[in-house]
Amino acid sequence: MTNLRNLLASLMLVTACATGSMHPAKPVPQHTQIDRAQLRAKLAARRQVVLERFLAYRDARVYPVNNLLPGGGQQHVWLDEYGNLCAAATLISGDWGRDVTIRIGQTNNQLKLADVKTGPVADWILTSGLTHHEIVAIQVPGDDMFRRSIQTPEEIERLYEIYVDVERQLRGLADESLEEAVDALMKRPELAQQMLHDSIASPGPFAQPIG
Repeated sequence: MTNLRNLLASLMLVTACATGSMHPAKPVPQHTQIDRAQLRAKLAARRQVVLERFLAYRDARVYPVNNLLPGGGQQHVWLDEYGNLCAAATLISGDWGRDVTIRIGQTNNQLKLADVKTGPVADWILTSGLTHHEIVAIQVPGDDMFRRSIQTPEEIERLYEIYVDVERQLRGLADESLEEAVDALMKRPELAQQMLHDSIASPGPFAQPIG
């Protein structure tokens, strides 16, 4: 009987070692609980700030001119040769400053935010209070208007009317869009925590001059 007990004990020891049950599983780190209501309030305030920037940009009627990009036509221009930023870039510059925003465009002056899914700019969108598709709607491509060096009144009016329509959409779908923005940010707990402490996404490598 003693030999049988010893044999069973040995088998149990081998089984425990093989399955890793000799040591307790390490606890999985848990993120601090995010208060959705508080986060929504923070994003709502941010949304209002960014919306006011957009309206100021629209009403100033100074938009970038597409007169350098090959192919002509309607294309995204982050920064034109006269120093005019596009609408989306202007919104970002309100937080990160003009120099940082220009450096973003130095990587690609035809940057389409529709294609930006990761990185500092994507994180900024998450903390803007607007949804990704709303920011994309704001970034309207400019027209070369027959390659003229300045915008014509017709082109300015075209863009202005588009921006008026965008504002209508932003206001009309504000509640639904805000809920979508909260959902997206809650998937990034570290950014959500920053927002709850009144801190937005940082520009990361764009904070320093490019090489």
